[in-house]
Amino acid sequence: MNIASKAICATAITALLLANSPASAWAVEPYQAQAGIPDSATCPASQCYFTFPTVPNGKRLLLTSVSAQLGSVSNQIVLEGNGVSYFVTKFDPSLGDLTTPVSLFYEAASTPTARVFAPNTSQHTSLIITIVGTLEAA
Repeated sequence: MNIASKAICATAITALLLANSPASAWAVEPYQAQAGIPDSATCPASQCYFTFPTVPNGKRLLLTSVSAQLGSVSNQIVLEGNGVSYFVTKFDPSLGDLTTPVSLFYEAASTPTARVFAPNTSQHTSLIITIVGTLEAA
């Protein structure tokens, strides 16, 4: 069997495998969600909580990026909702925002959340957190 025949055979086998697999097993869907608080001074006990859409049944969320507008209120956010507290810190405390890659999983029916500690109630800052990732078959 020559190289061209082997390539055609491999392509045919791959096509056959894909044709007999459920589409959902190969599907990856983009996920992006944003949550915000208009005034950090209104957060109870200086803890600002953010809730994002629940991961659909049969899916798993791989969170790949998080960004946040924090102003000078806080230097970090805490990602939660999957059994782990994952701290994401500003690269430079003088910056008003953060953007960083992450690799964090949320299983089906879990709800991604975030928390910001905002102890200075004299600052009235709009806080926004955006999470980005992919939904995969569970």
